[in-house]
Amino acid sequence: MNTPSSLFGALLAGVLCVPVLASPSDFGANLANLTPSRLLTNDRGQNRHWSGVGRVRNETNTLCTASLLDTRNGEGNATGPAYIITSSHCIHRTNEFVHKDMPLKGSISFNYFDDTLATLKTYPLKTLKWSSSQGVDLAIIELDSALATLIDNGITPLKLAEEAPADGSDILALSAPAWDTLRLSACTQQASAEIVEQPYVWRVTMKNQCQGIAPGSFGGPLLNRQSNEIFGILGTSTRGSNADKKCQRDAPCEVKNGIATRHADSNYGSPVTFLRSCFVEGVLHSNIDTCDLYPTTVIGFKNPQPIKQYYVTANKGSKSIIPTWDLRFTINTPFYRYKTTRRAIDCENPALYSAPVAAENAYINDPIGPQTGMHMLCVVGVESAEQPVTPGMMKNALTLAVELAEPGPARTPDVSISLDKEGLQAYTVKWKMAPPFMSRYTYKMGPAHSTDCLRPVGYLAIPLPRPEPEDDDEGEDIYHHPLEDQAITPADDDFIQIVSTNTHPIKICTYAYDQADQPSTLRVDILKPR
Repeated sequence: MNTPSSLFGALLAGVLCVPVLASPSDFGANLANLTPSRLLTNDRGQNRHWSGVGRVRNETNTLCTASLLDTRNGEGNATGPAYIITSSHCIHRTNEFVHKDMPLKGSISFNYFDDTLATLKTYPLKTLKWSSSQGVDLAIIELDSALATLIDNGITPLKLAEEAPADGSDILALSAPAWDTLRLSACTQQASAEIVEQPYVWRVTMKNQCQGIAPGSFGGPLLNRQSNEIFGILGTSTRGSNADKKCQRDAPCEVKNGIATRHADSNYGSPVTFLRSCFVEGVLHSNIDTCDLYPTTVIGFKNPQPIKQYYVTANKGSKSIIPTWDLRFTINTPFYRYKTTRRAIDCENPALYSAPVAAENAYINDPIGPQTGMHMLCVVGVESAEQPVTPGMMKNALTLAVELAEPGPARTPDVSISLDKEGLQAYTVKWKMAPPFMSRYTYKMGPAHSTDCLRPVGYLAIPLPRPEPEDDDEGEDIYHHPLEDQAITPADDDFIQIVSTNTHPIKICTYAYDQADQPSTLRVDILKPR
């Protein structure tokens, strides 16, 4: 017979056994936003859900981060190849080409945690299925293994999110900075304007201020903190960049209403959620009706020049520059259309494009401006005058950017001075070239007590390096400006002098000149004997 007390006890036990709804998952494991990144380990399998994020290397040993995509079908079966995604500029440093179905050498190492380096799982790359820096910074790579094989080997792929989180949402960034293993950062999703990092223009971007992002991090996944689904990949950052090089390589700027602004300590990425419609039964399909990656346009520049900064007016005695696009190029379609705009995203709108122009001897020399600020040129290839517009065609439009500015003093000379390691009484002096902002230098040096920097006599010129010709496969000369060539870094164009200070201090006087031949303020350096 049940007593009142026993009935009460049974009722209480029943209440206590009712399942309590769990709070939303936190894949950040309580890592606070904007705190230093956390080094990840996996000795107990605690981070196995990120075993599919690893270090990718191409044949030139470029180091980036990449993620294995979960392309299993609706029944959860892995029936296709293994695909990874990363940043396009991790694979190549060209802006004009959209690469498709190209053999690719290199490898990716998964299980890339601090305490599992002895058990890395490395797989060769097979094919660069699609890659572009035109509007989006994305590369899709097929591995030389099936997805089912990687899953059987304990590697967990990442699911693509249906949409990017709203601005202000908590997100995670996962990356492997150069010479480091996987690290986790937490921050919030932020709105972003269009990005210019010459020669690249990224039209649809996302921004965050997660900590620990450095070279090697790019290509790493941006994740929904609650679901661990990937919605974007890291592409570039202003961390460690020089403000004077705003909008140039490795120093991205945001462009809004034609005005370029540098935001310190900001990371930028590209969305990848649209890829959900590109995989059918685990295989990447080039269906132009469902996948916005296709069709592709391949544009090649003839006699490329440094990215230009024009000047609308000129002060007395300075050089006046007439702003035109002056773009000669080749394209893999019989015709092209083009237009100019102040907003890069307008390149994806078919309105106001020109009538089809025959691609033979393609040349665009329309005037730029006259308004100051950033200006964009859009180019898209078409097969015929009647070819219908598709979303993929417009998303693959090429965007080029130039900035028109009023004349003014050139930027402060960029000179680095270090003690020569070979001899303690000598310095290495390096003048860093950065066209168009520093197209040349003049300098003089001599004993500190007798060298007068304000006297114009005695200055020597350091010119901008001229392009060197190289032969293409057909024997024709193709010119690559050294600063735009992947094989030649900007450091190769720096002017270096070894200066001895055995007996007395040396004074160095430097002026920088920009593209309009406007001089900078004077820089004076004193090298003292050691």
